[in-house]
Amino acid sequence: MTFVKGLSGNPGGQQKDKQFADTLRLVANRNDPDGKKKLLKIAEKLVECAIAGDSWAVAQVADRLDGRPAQESTVNVNNRTLKELSDEEIAARIAELRARGAGASGGDGESPIDSSQLN
Repeated sequence: MTFVKGLSGNPGGQQKDKQFADTLRLVANRNDPDGKKKLLKIAEKLVECAIAGDSWAVAQVADRLDGRPAQESTVNVNNRTLKELSDEEIAARIAELRARGAGASGGDGESPIDSSQLN
């Protein structure tokens, strides 16, 4: 296939509709022969499973009612330049990079360090 500069390979763009989800909603909102909505039956079954002690069902009910719990994450950002680091910080960073194998070993057994990895 030949690509033409400035011409999208997907001129229609990303598909906006979600066919399976739309069809699932349509079917789940239909009434059963007994007049009860299928979605109501599904929800009742989920609650029954949760009451019976199925942990997956308890988690589903909790997630739907309260939302998923926030996940804690820690992010450390070091935006200081090499000139702003102390000699001890530079030495510690070099040791860390060497311990992780951040460079090919030279003839002296020491791994060269790419200075861009220090920041």
